[in-house]
Amino acid sequence: MSGQARWFMPFLVLIILIAGCSYEEQSASGEMPEIIKVKLDVPEKATLHQPIQLQVKLTQGDAPLSHADHVQFQIWNELEDPPSVSLEQGMMTADELENQGAITANETEEGLYEIQHTFEEPGTYVVQVHVTHGAMHSMPRARIVAE
Repeated sequence: MSGQARWFMPFLVLIILIAGCSYEEQSASGEMPEIIKVKLDVPEKATLHQPIQLQVKLTQGDAPLSHADHVQFQIWNELEDPPSVSLEQGMMTADELENQGAITANETEEGLYEIQHTFEEPGTYVVQVHVTHGAMHSMPRARIVAE
C-alpha cells in the first residue's frame, strides 16, 4: 500500500464508526418527533362583507399541539398569486409572511388556531396556512368562493 492509503484507511474506518454510533444513539433515544397533522377547516363559500372563521387544527400523535411556533394564514384571489420565493431565498420567515399580508392566528383552544376574515370582493380565493413548529413546516391550501 502507498503511504497515502495507509493514512487514509484508519481515518475512513474511524469516520464510519462515529457515524454508525451516532445513528444508533439517535434511533435509540427516539429524538425524531412525530409528524404534525394539520387539518385546515374553511367553508366552501363565503358571503361578501360578512366575517367568517378560518380554522386549523394541529395534532402531534394523538394529542392536540399547543403553542406552535407560528401559525399564519395567507389569503389571495386565485387570479393574483402572491410573489413566489426563489430557491436561493428558501422558506419565508414569519416576519416576511406578515409583510406580505399573512395574518397570525390565535390559539382559541388546545391545538385549535383561528382567524376571522371578511371578503370584500367576489371571486375564488386561496387560503394557505403556514404552520411551523420546531423544524417542521406545513402549508396546506383550500379554496373559498366569495359571493
